[in-house]
Amino acid sequence: QLTQISTIALYSNNLEGAIPSEIGNLSNVIDLILFNNSLSGEIPSEIGYLTNLTDLYLNDNTLSGEIPSEIGNLTNLQNLYLDSNQFSGELPTEIGSLSDLTRLKLADNMFSGEIPESICELDNINYYHESYFDIENNNFCPPYPDCVADFVGTQNTENCDEVITDGC
Repeated sequence: QLTQISTIALYSNNLEGAIPSEIGNLSNVIDLILFNNSLSGEIPSEIGYLTNLTDLYLNDNTLSGEIPSEIGNLTNLQNLYLDSNQFSGELPTEIGSLSDLTRLKLADNMFSGEIPESICELDNINYYHESYFDIENNNFCPPYPDCVADFVGTQNTENCDEVITDGC
């Protein structure tokens, strides 16, 4: 019911449990900073209602499941930190809609499948620098999009069905 609040900074507070779906009611939130807690469960799809959001820090929790496709509604998002959780599944193609994104941190999760080509539409990210782009220590499968191929770091590819050709 805090509909006028613009910043939620509850990091490093030993918070437990799921992020409530009512988070979507806080349409004026610009900064949602919940890193370094014990939050669990999935990111509610209602996160997509936070269209004014510029900073989303959910890193260093025990969140799981897939990133909801509604994340693509957050077109003002500049910083997306989801690293050091237990996220799985494929990245939604909607991630390419985050045209203002300058930092994307997805390292140390269990993401799998191929990285969508839409990630190359993130023109404001410095893929060369780990503090701006970090997706290592996941289960992403090759082939990787050209824009990130040199920056995927270590990936566990043992469950990938990569077709190896011998040039024939």
